[in-house]
Amino acid sequence: MAGAEKALMWLFGAGERQGGGYPETFDAELAFQSWKILRISGLICALAWLPYLRLDAALHPELPSLFLLRLSLTFAGALTIAFSLFPSAQRHAARALFALCVCLEGATGLITGLTSGKSPYLGGFMFVLMLVPLAPVRRRYAWGLLGGALLVFWVTGLLAGMDFEGPERSYALQDLSAATLVSGVFVHLSDRLRRQGWAKGSTIQRQSEEIARDKGKIDSLLCNILPAPIASELTREGSVKPVFHEEATIIFADFVGFTAKAAIMPPEALVAMLDAYFCRFDAIADRSGVEKLKTIGDAYMAAAGLPSPTRTHAVDACLFALRIRRDVEAHEAHFQGVRIGVHSGPLMAGMVGSKKFAYDVWGDTVNTASRMESSGELWRINVSRTTYDRVKGFFELSARGAVSVKGKGELDMYFLDRILPELSRDERGVEPNEEFWERYRALQSNVLVSEGDPRKDEPQTR
Repeated sequence: MAGAEKALMWLFGAGERQGGGYPETFDAELAFQSWKILRISGLICALAWLPYLRLDAALHPELPSLFLLRLSLTFAGALTIAFSLFPSAQRHAARALFALCVCLEGATGLITGLTSGKSPYLGGFMFVLMLVPLAPVRRRYAWGLLGGALLVFWVTGLLAGMDFEGPERSYALQDLSAATLVSGVFVHLSDRLRRQGWAKGSTIQRQSEEIARDKGKIDSLLCNILPAPIASELTREGSVKPVFHEEATIIFADFVGFTAKAAIMPPEALVAMLDAYFCRFDAIADRSGVEKLKTIGDAYMAAAGLPSPTRTHAVDACLFALRIRRDVEAHEAHFQGVRIGVHSGPLMAGMVGSKKFAYDVWGDTVNTASRMESSGELWRINVSRTTYDRVKGFFELSARGAVSVKGKGELDMYFLDRILPELSRDERGVEPNEEFWERYRALQSNVLVSEGDPRKDEPQTR
């Protein structure tokens, strides 16, 4: 059974398209269809005539040419099979199949004409004529095969003294005429069906490619709007379930002097300026492992540790804060400066609503982070005690003491100044060195907790 399956795979497995996709032209489709049946056609042509050799010898011993014509068909079939094994065969399959059809139609026309169109041979010739519509060649070439085979038959037959006198011979001539007519009509119908099939397939292929391109654009746009895991869940499930995070870090950045600047700048110039800043912030967020959440006027809100929890969220958030402060300092001072607030804690994250949805966060941690920003100072990064406890092994921070916050009472706050000198590779303490990253990777794997870290005996959050 396995051997038979392998043989069938070998015969019909030649039907894989080179390069994939659907043929761009009708000729390419015909070439592919020719390639699909090339081996089986060659095998049939090679073997079908062998049983007739003995019959030819019995019926017409005076015509040894019949033997040679039968062998020529066998040779043509074997040559076609051998040709199909070459790597370049698919590109020339249509020509190879057409050449095989020419041999078949011409040889059978000669055989039938040499035997003066006797009944046994005439029936076989009509059968071969009826096979022409099956050949995936253009209509004019198929009709040419029919006409050529008939011409060879009549010329050879007349030279051999063939006649169709008498009722039986006239009946045979009518059968031949009917077979030729029917075959010619089916050539036209087959060509039309092949064209329609190719046109429909091409349309479906183009539509599928357009849908794939549009889906790619939609997916890309969705990933620009939402974090990749959230976009994937929305695409897969149709909705996103809110998730409670035991710990994440929220960052708020706000331009000081925006209101005054907005009063005197043209709206277009103001929006273009904000867009330039926020585009750079987006790039820094990607580099820092931080997820942008949204912008509110001139405020930029981001989160670390979302949507996938990390142990390094507070460190990532502080690196991001240092980098965006440096970016604002490095560009033309359109505003008085920037003020940044950072806080770590539990929160809910997800999507609400069915229109103009956005990934958002809720909880007291968000409110406290906003208070860190509003309670800060110009060009300073204000962090909470919670964040301080998680990053003091990486950064240099200055204690502010307890600061009164509206609705919160007094909260311990710290200014984030820079990366610790021994962990920084630049004088300003914004970019980490390799020792920093070693400590960072240790925190990721929960192998090492810096000395003095109050969490070293506590289990890490997810």
